[in-house]
Amino acid sequence: MKKVYTTRDIAGQQTHMWNGVKIEDEVSACPGRRVHAYFFKHLPKTEPVVEAGCGLGAWVLYLGGKGFDVKGIEHDENLISVIKKYTPNLPVQSGDVCRLPFKDCSMGAYISLGVVEHFEDGAERPLKEAWRVLRPGGILILTVPFNNVFRRVVAHPMRALYLLVHRLRGGAVYFAEYRYSETEAREMVEKAGFKIIETGTDDYSDKSRSMVIWSELPLLRAMNIPHDLNMVGRIAAFIMNLISKKILSAGILVVAQKPL
Repeated sequence: MKKVYTTRDIAGQQTHMWNGVKIEDEVSACPGRRVHAYFFKHLPKTEPVVEAGCGLGAWVLYLGGKGFDVKGIEHDENLISVIKKYTPNLPVQSGDVCRLPFKDCSMGAYISLGVVEHFEDGAERPLKEAWRVLRPGGILILTVPFNNVFRRVVAHPMRALYLLVHRLRGGAVYFAEYRYSETEAREMVEKAGFKIIETGTDDYSDKSRSMVIWSELPLLRAMNIPHDLNMVGRIAAFIMNLISKKILSAGILVVAQKPL
């Protein structure tokens, strides 16, 4: 695992992550994500599903509109307020992913997209809670940041240099997240007791788009278009994705099952 640091404290990270993000843009992006196909392949439509750490509730809104019984839990009260103003009846509520307000074995599936990597002491507590609320045979769909080739070769050295200069100027650094290899992600889920069904990667399906380039290289972002790249960024993304999706993929995706 790669431990990643940032110049922002937890509150600053949260503000930076969601500043200027619109729910409608997040929902419209859902069909273009690789995880989309895994949801429709594995999520049950006749049982309750929880997204633990739902952010602005885009997947709760999108999947709910497709006939799934999805509930969302989010710890950030500010995001809950934004969601309720946008769609008051959406089934999301404030809560802790390590202490979910659901009974044992009450969920048919559990979604966790880019959440467990933010626990500096490790993912054991949220995964233990996922195990508790899932029924035997229940499905876990989880993504964590991928320690991909681009990050190892380009983004991480650039970040290390930036943080060094920041520290030399007297600035503080804070834990941000862990980034995983595919093997590490699988082992983490298996250690929690789950049986792996399949693994994959998560990013945009369009080869000319990249969450990693967009987040790591702001100069390659398109102006005023959420999550899109300028011409140089799109060409770079297309070439690297054409060679292998794993070069740029933002997340490792794991689909697993709580044993019967």
